[in-house]
Amino acid sequence: MTVPAPPTILEFLATWAKEQHIIKRSRIPTEKKMLAAIMCSSGYTSRDASKILGGISHVAVHDAFKSVTAALPSLVKKRRLVSIEENMVYLNPETQSVVWLARDADSGEILSFKCSVTGALPDQKRFIDTVLASCTERPLLRVGRGPNFPKSLTSLDLYFQIDTTPVNPTFRQRITSFFLGAPDARE
Repeated sequence: MTVPAPPTILEFLATWAKEQHIIKRSRIPTEKKMLAAIMCSSGYTSRDASKILGGISHVAVHDAFKSVTAALPSLVKKRRLVSIEENMVYLNPETQSVVWLARDADSGEILSFKCSVTGALPDQKRFIDTVLASCTERPLLRVGRGPNFPKSLTSLDLYFQIDTTPVNPTFRQRITSFFLGAPDARE
């Protein structure tokens, strides 16, 4: 009775790109093309993303970025509840990066995704600013378990709630949720 781990941001975006038929060629893995598109949307040039990722040409990076941005739906500014996720990703065997993804919690629509090699506070603020640009009012942000989000969100004076559902629940939590329908509040 194990609960499967939720998909990472890259797995989610790769599945989305395959289902929407955004990435057409299959020589380069879809995950690598999506990571290249995320890097380009974060401010890296296609040549820089190609050098960092390795094994992908700058033309393929450019094509992936253009096809992904063309496939994103135009945003309507009526968001109230936004879900934000954070994952650590290896760009190459030596370089680790942070990838952020923001989705509308009601419709599941992708609002923004960014990548940061350092995960610094200014990069987080730029990502949050792109999320806020798609909202008309002050949104409620549902944040995953990323260690850096509460710091950046409290400095911006935003409403947020931290998702406290465990990734791998303990035996007691599974039994409690089975019988009571909710996780035990004492833990």
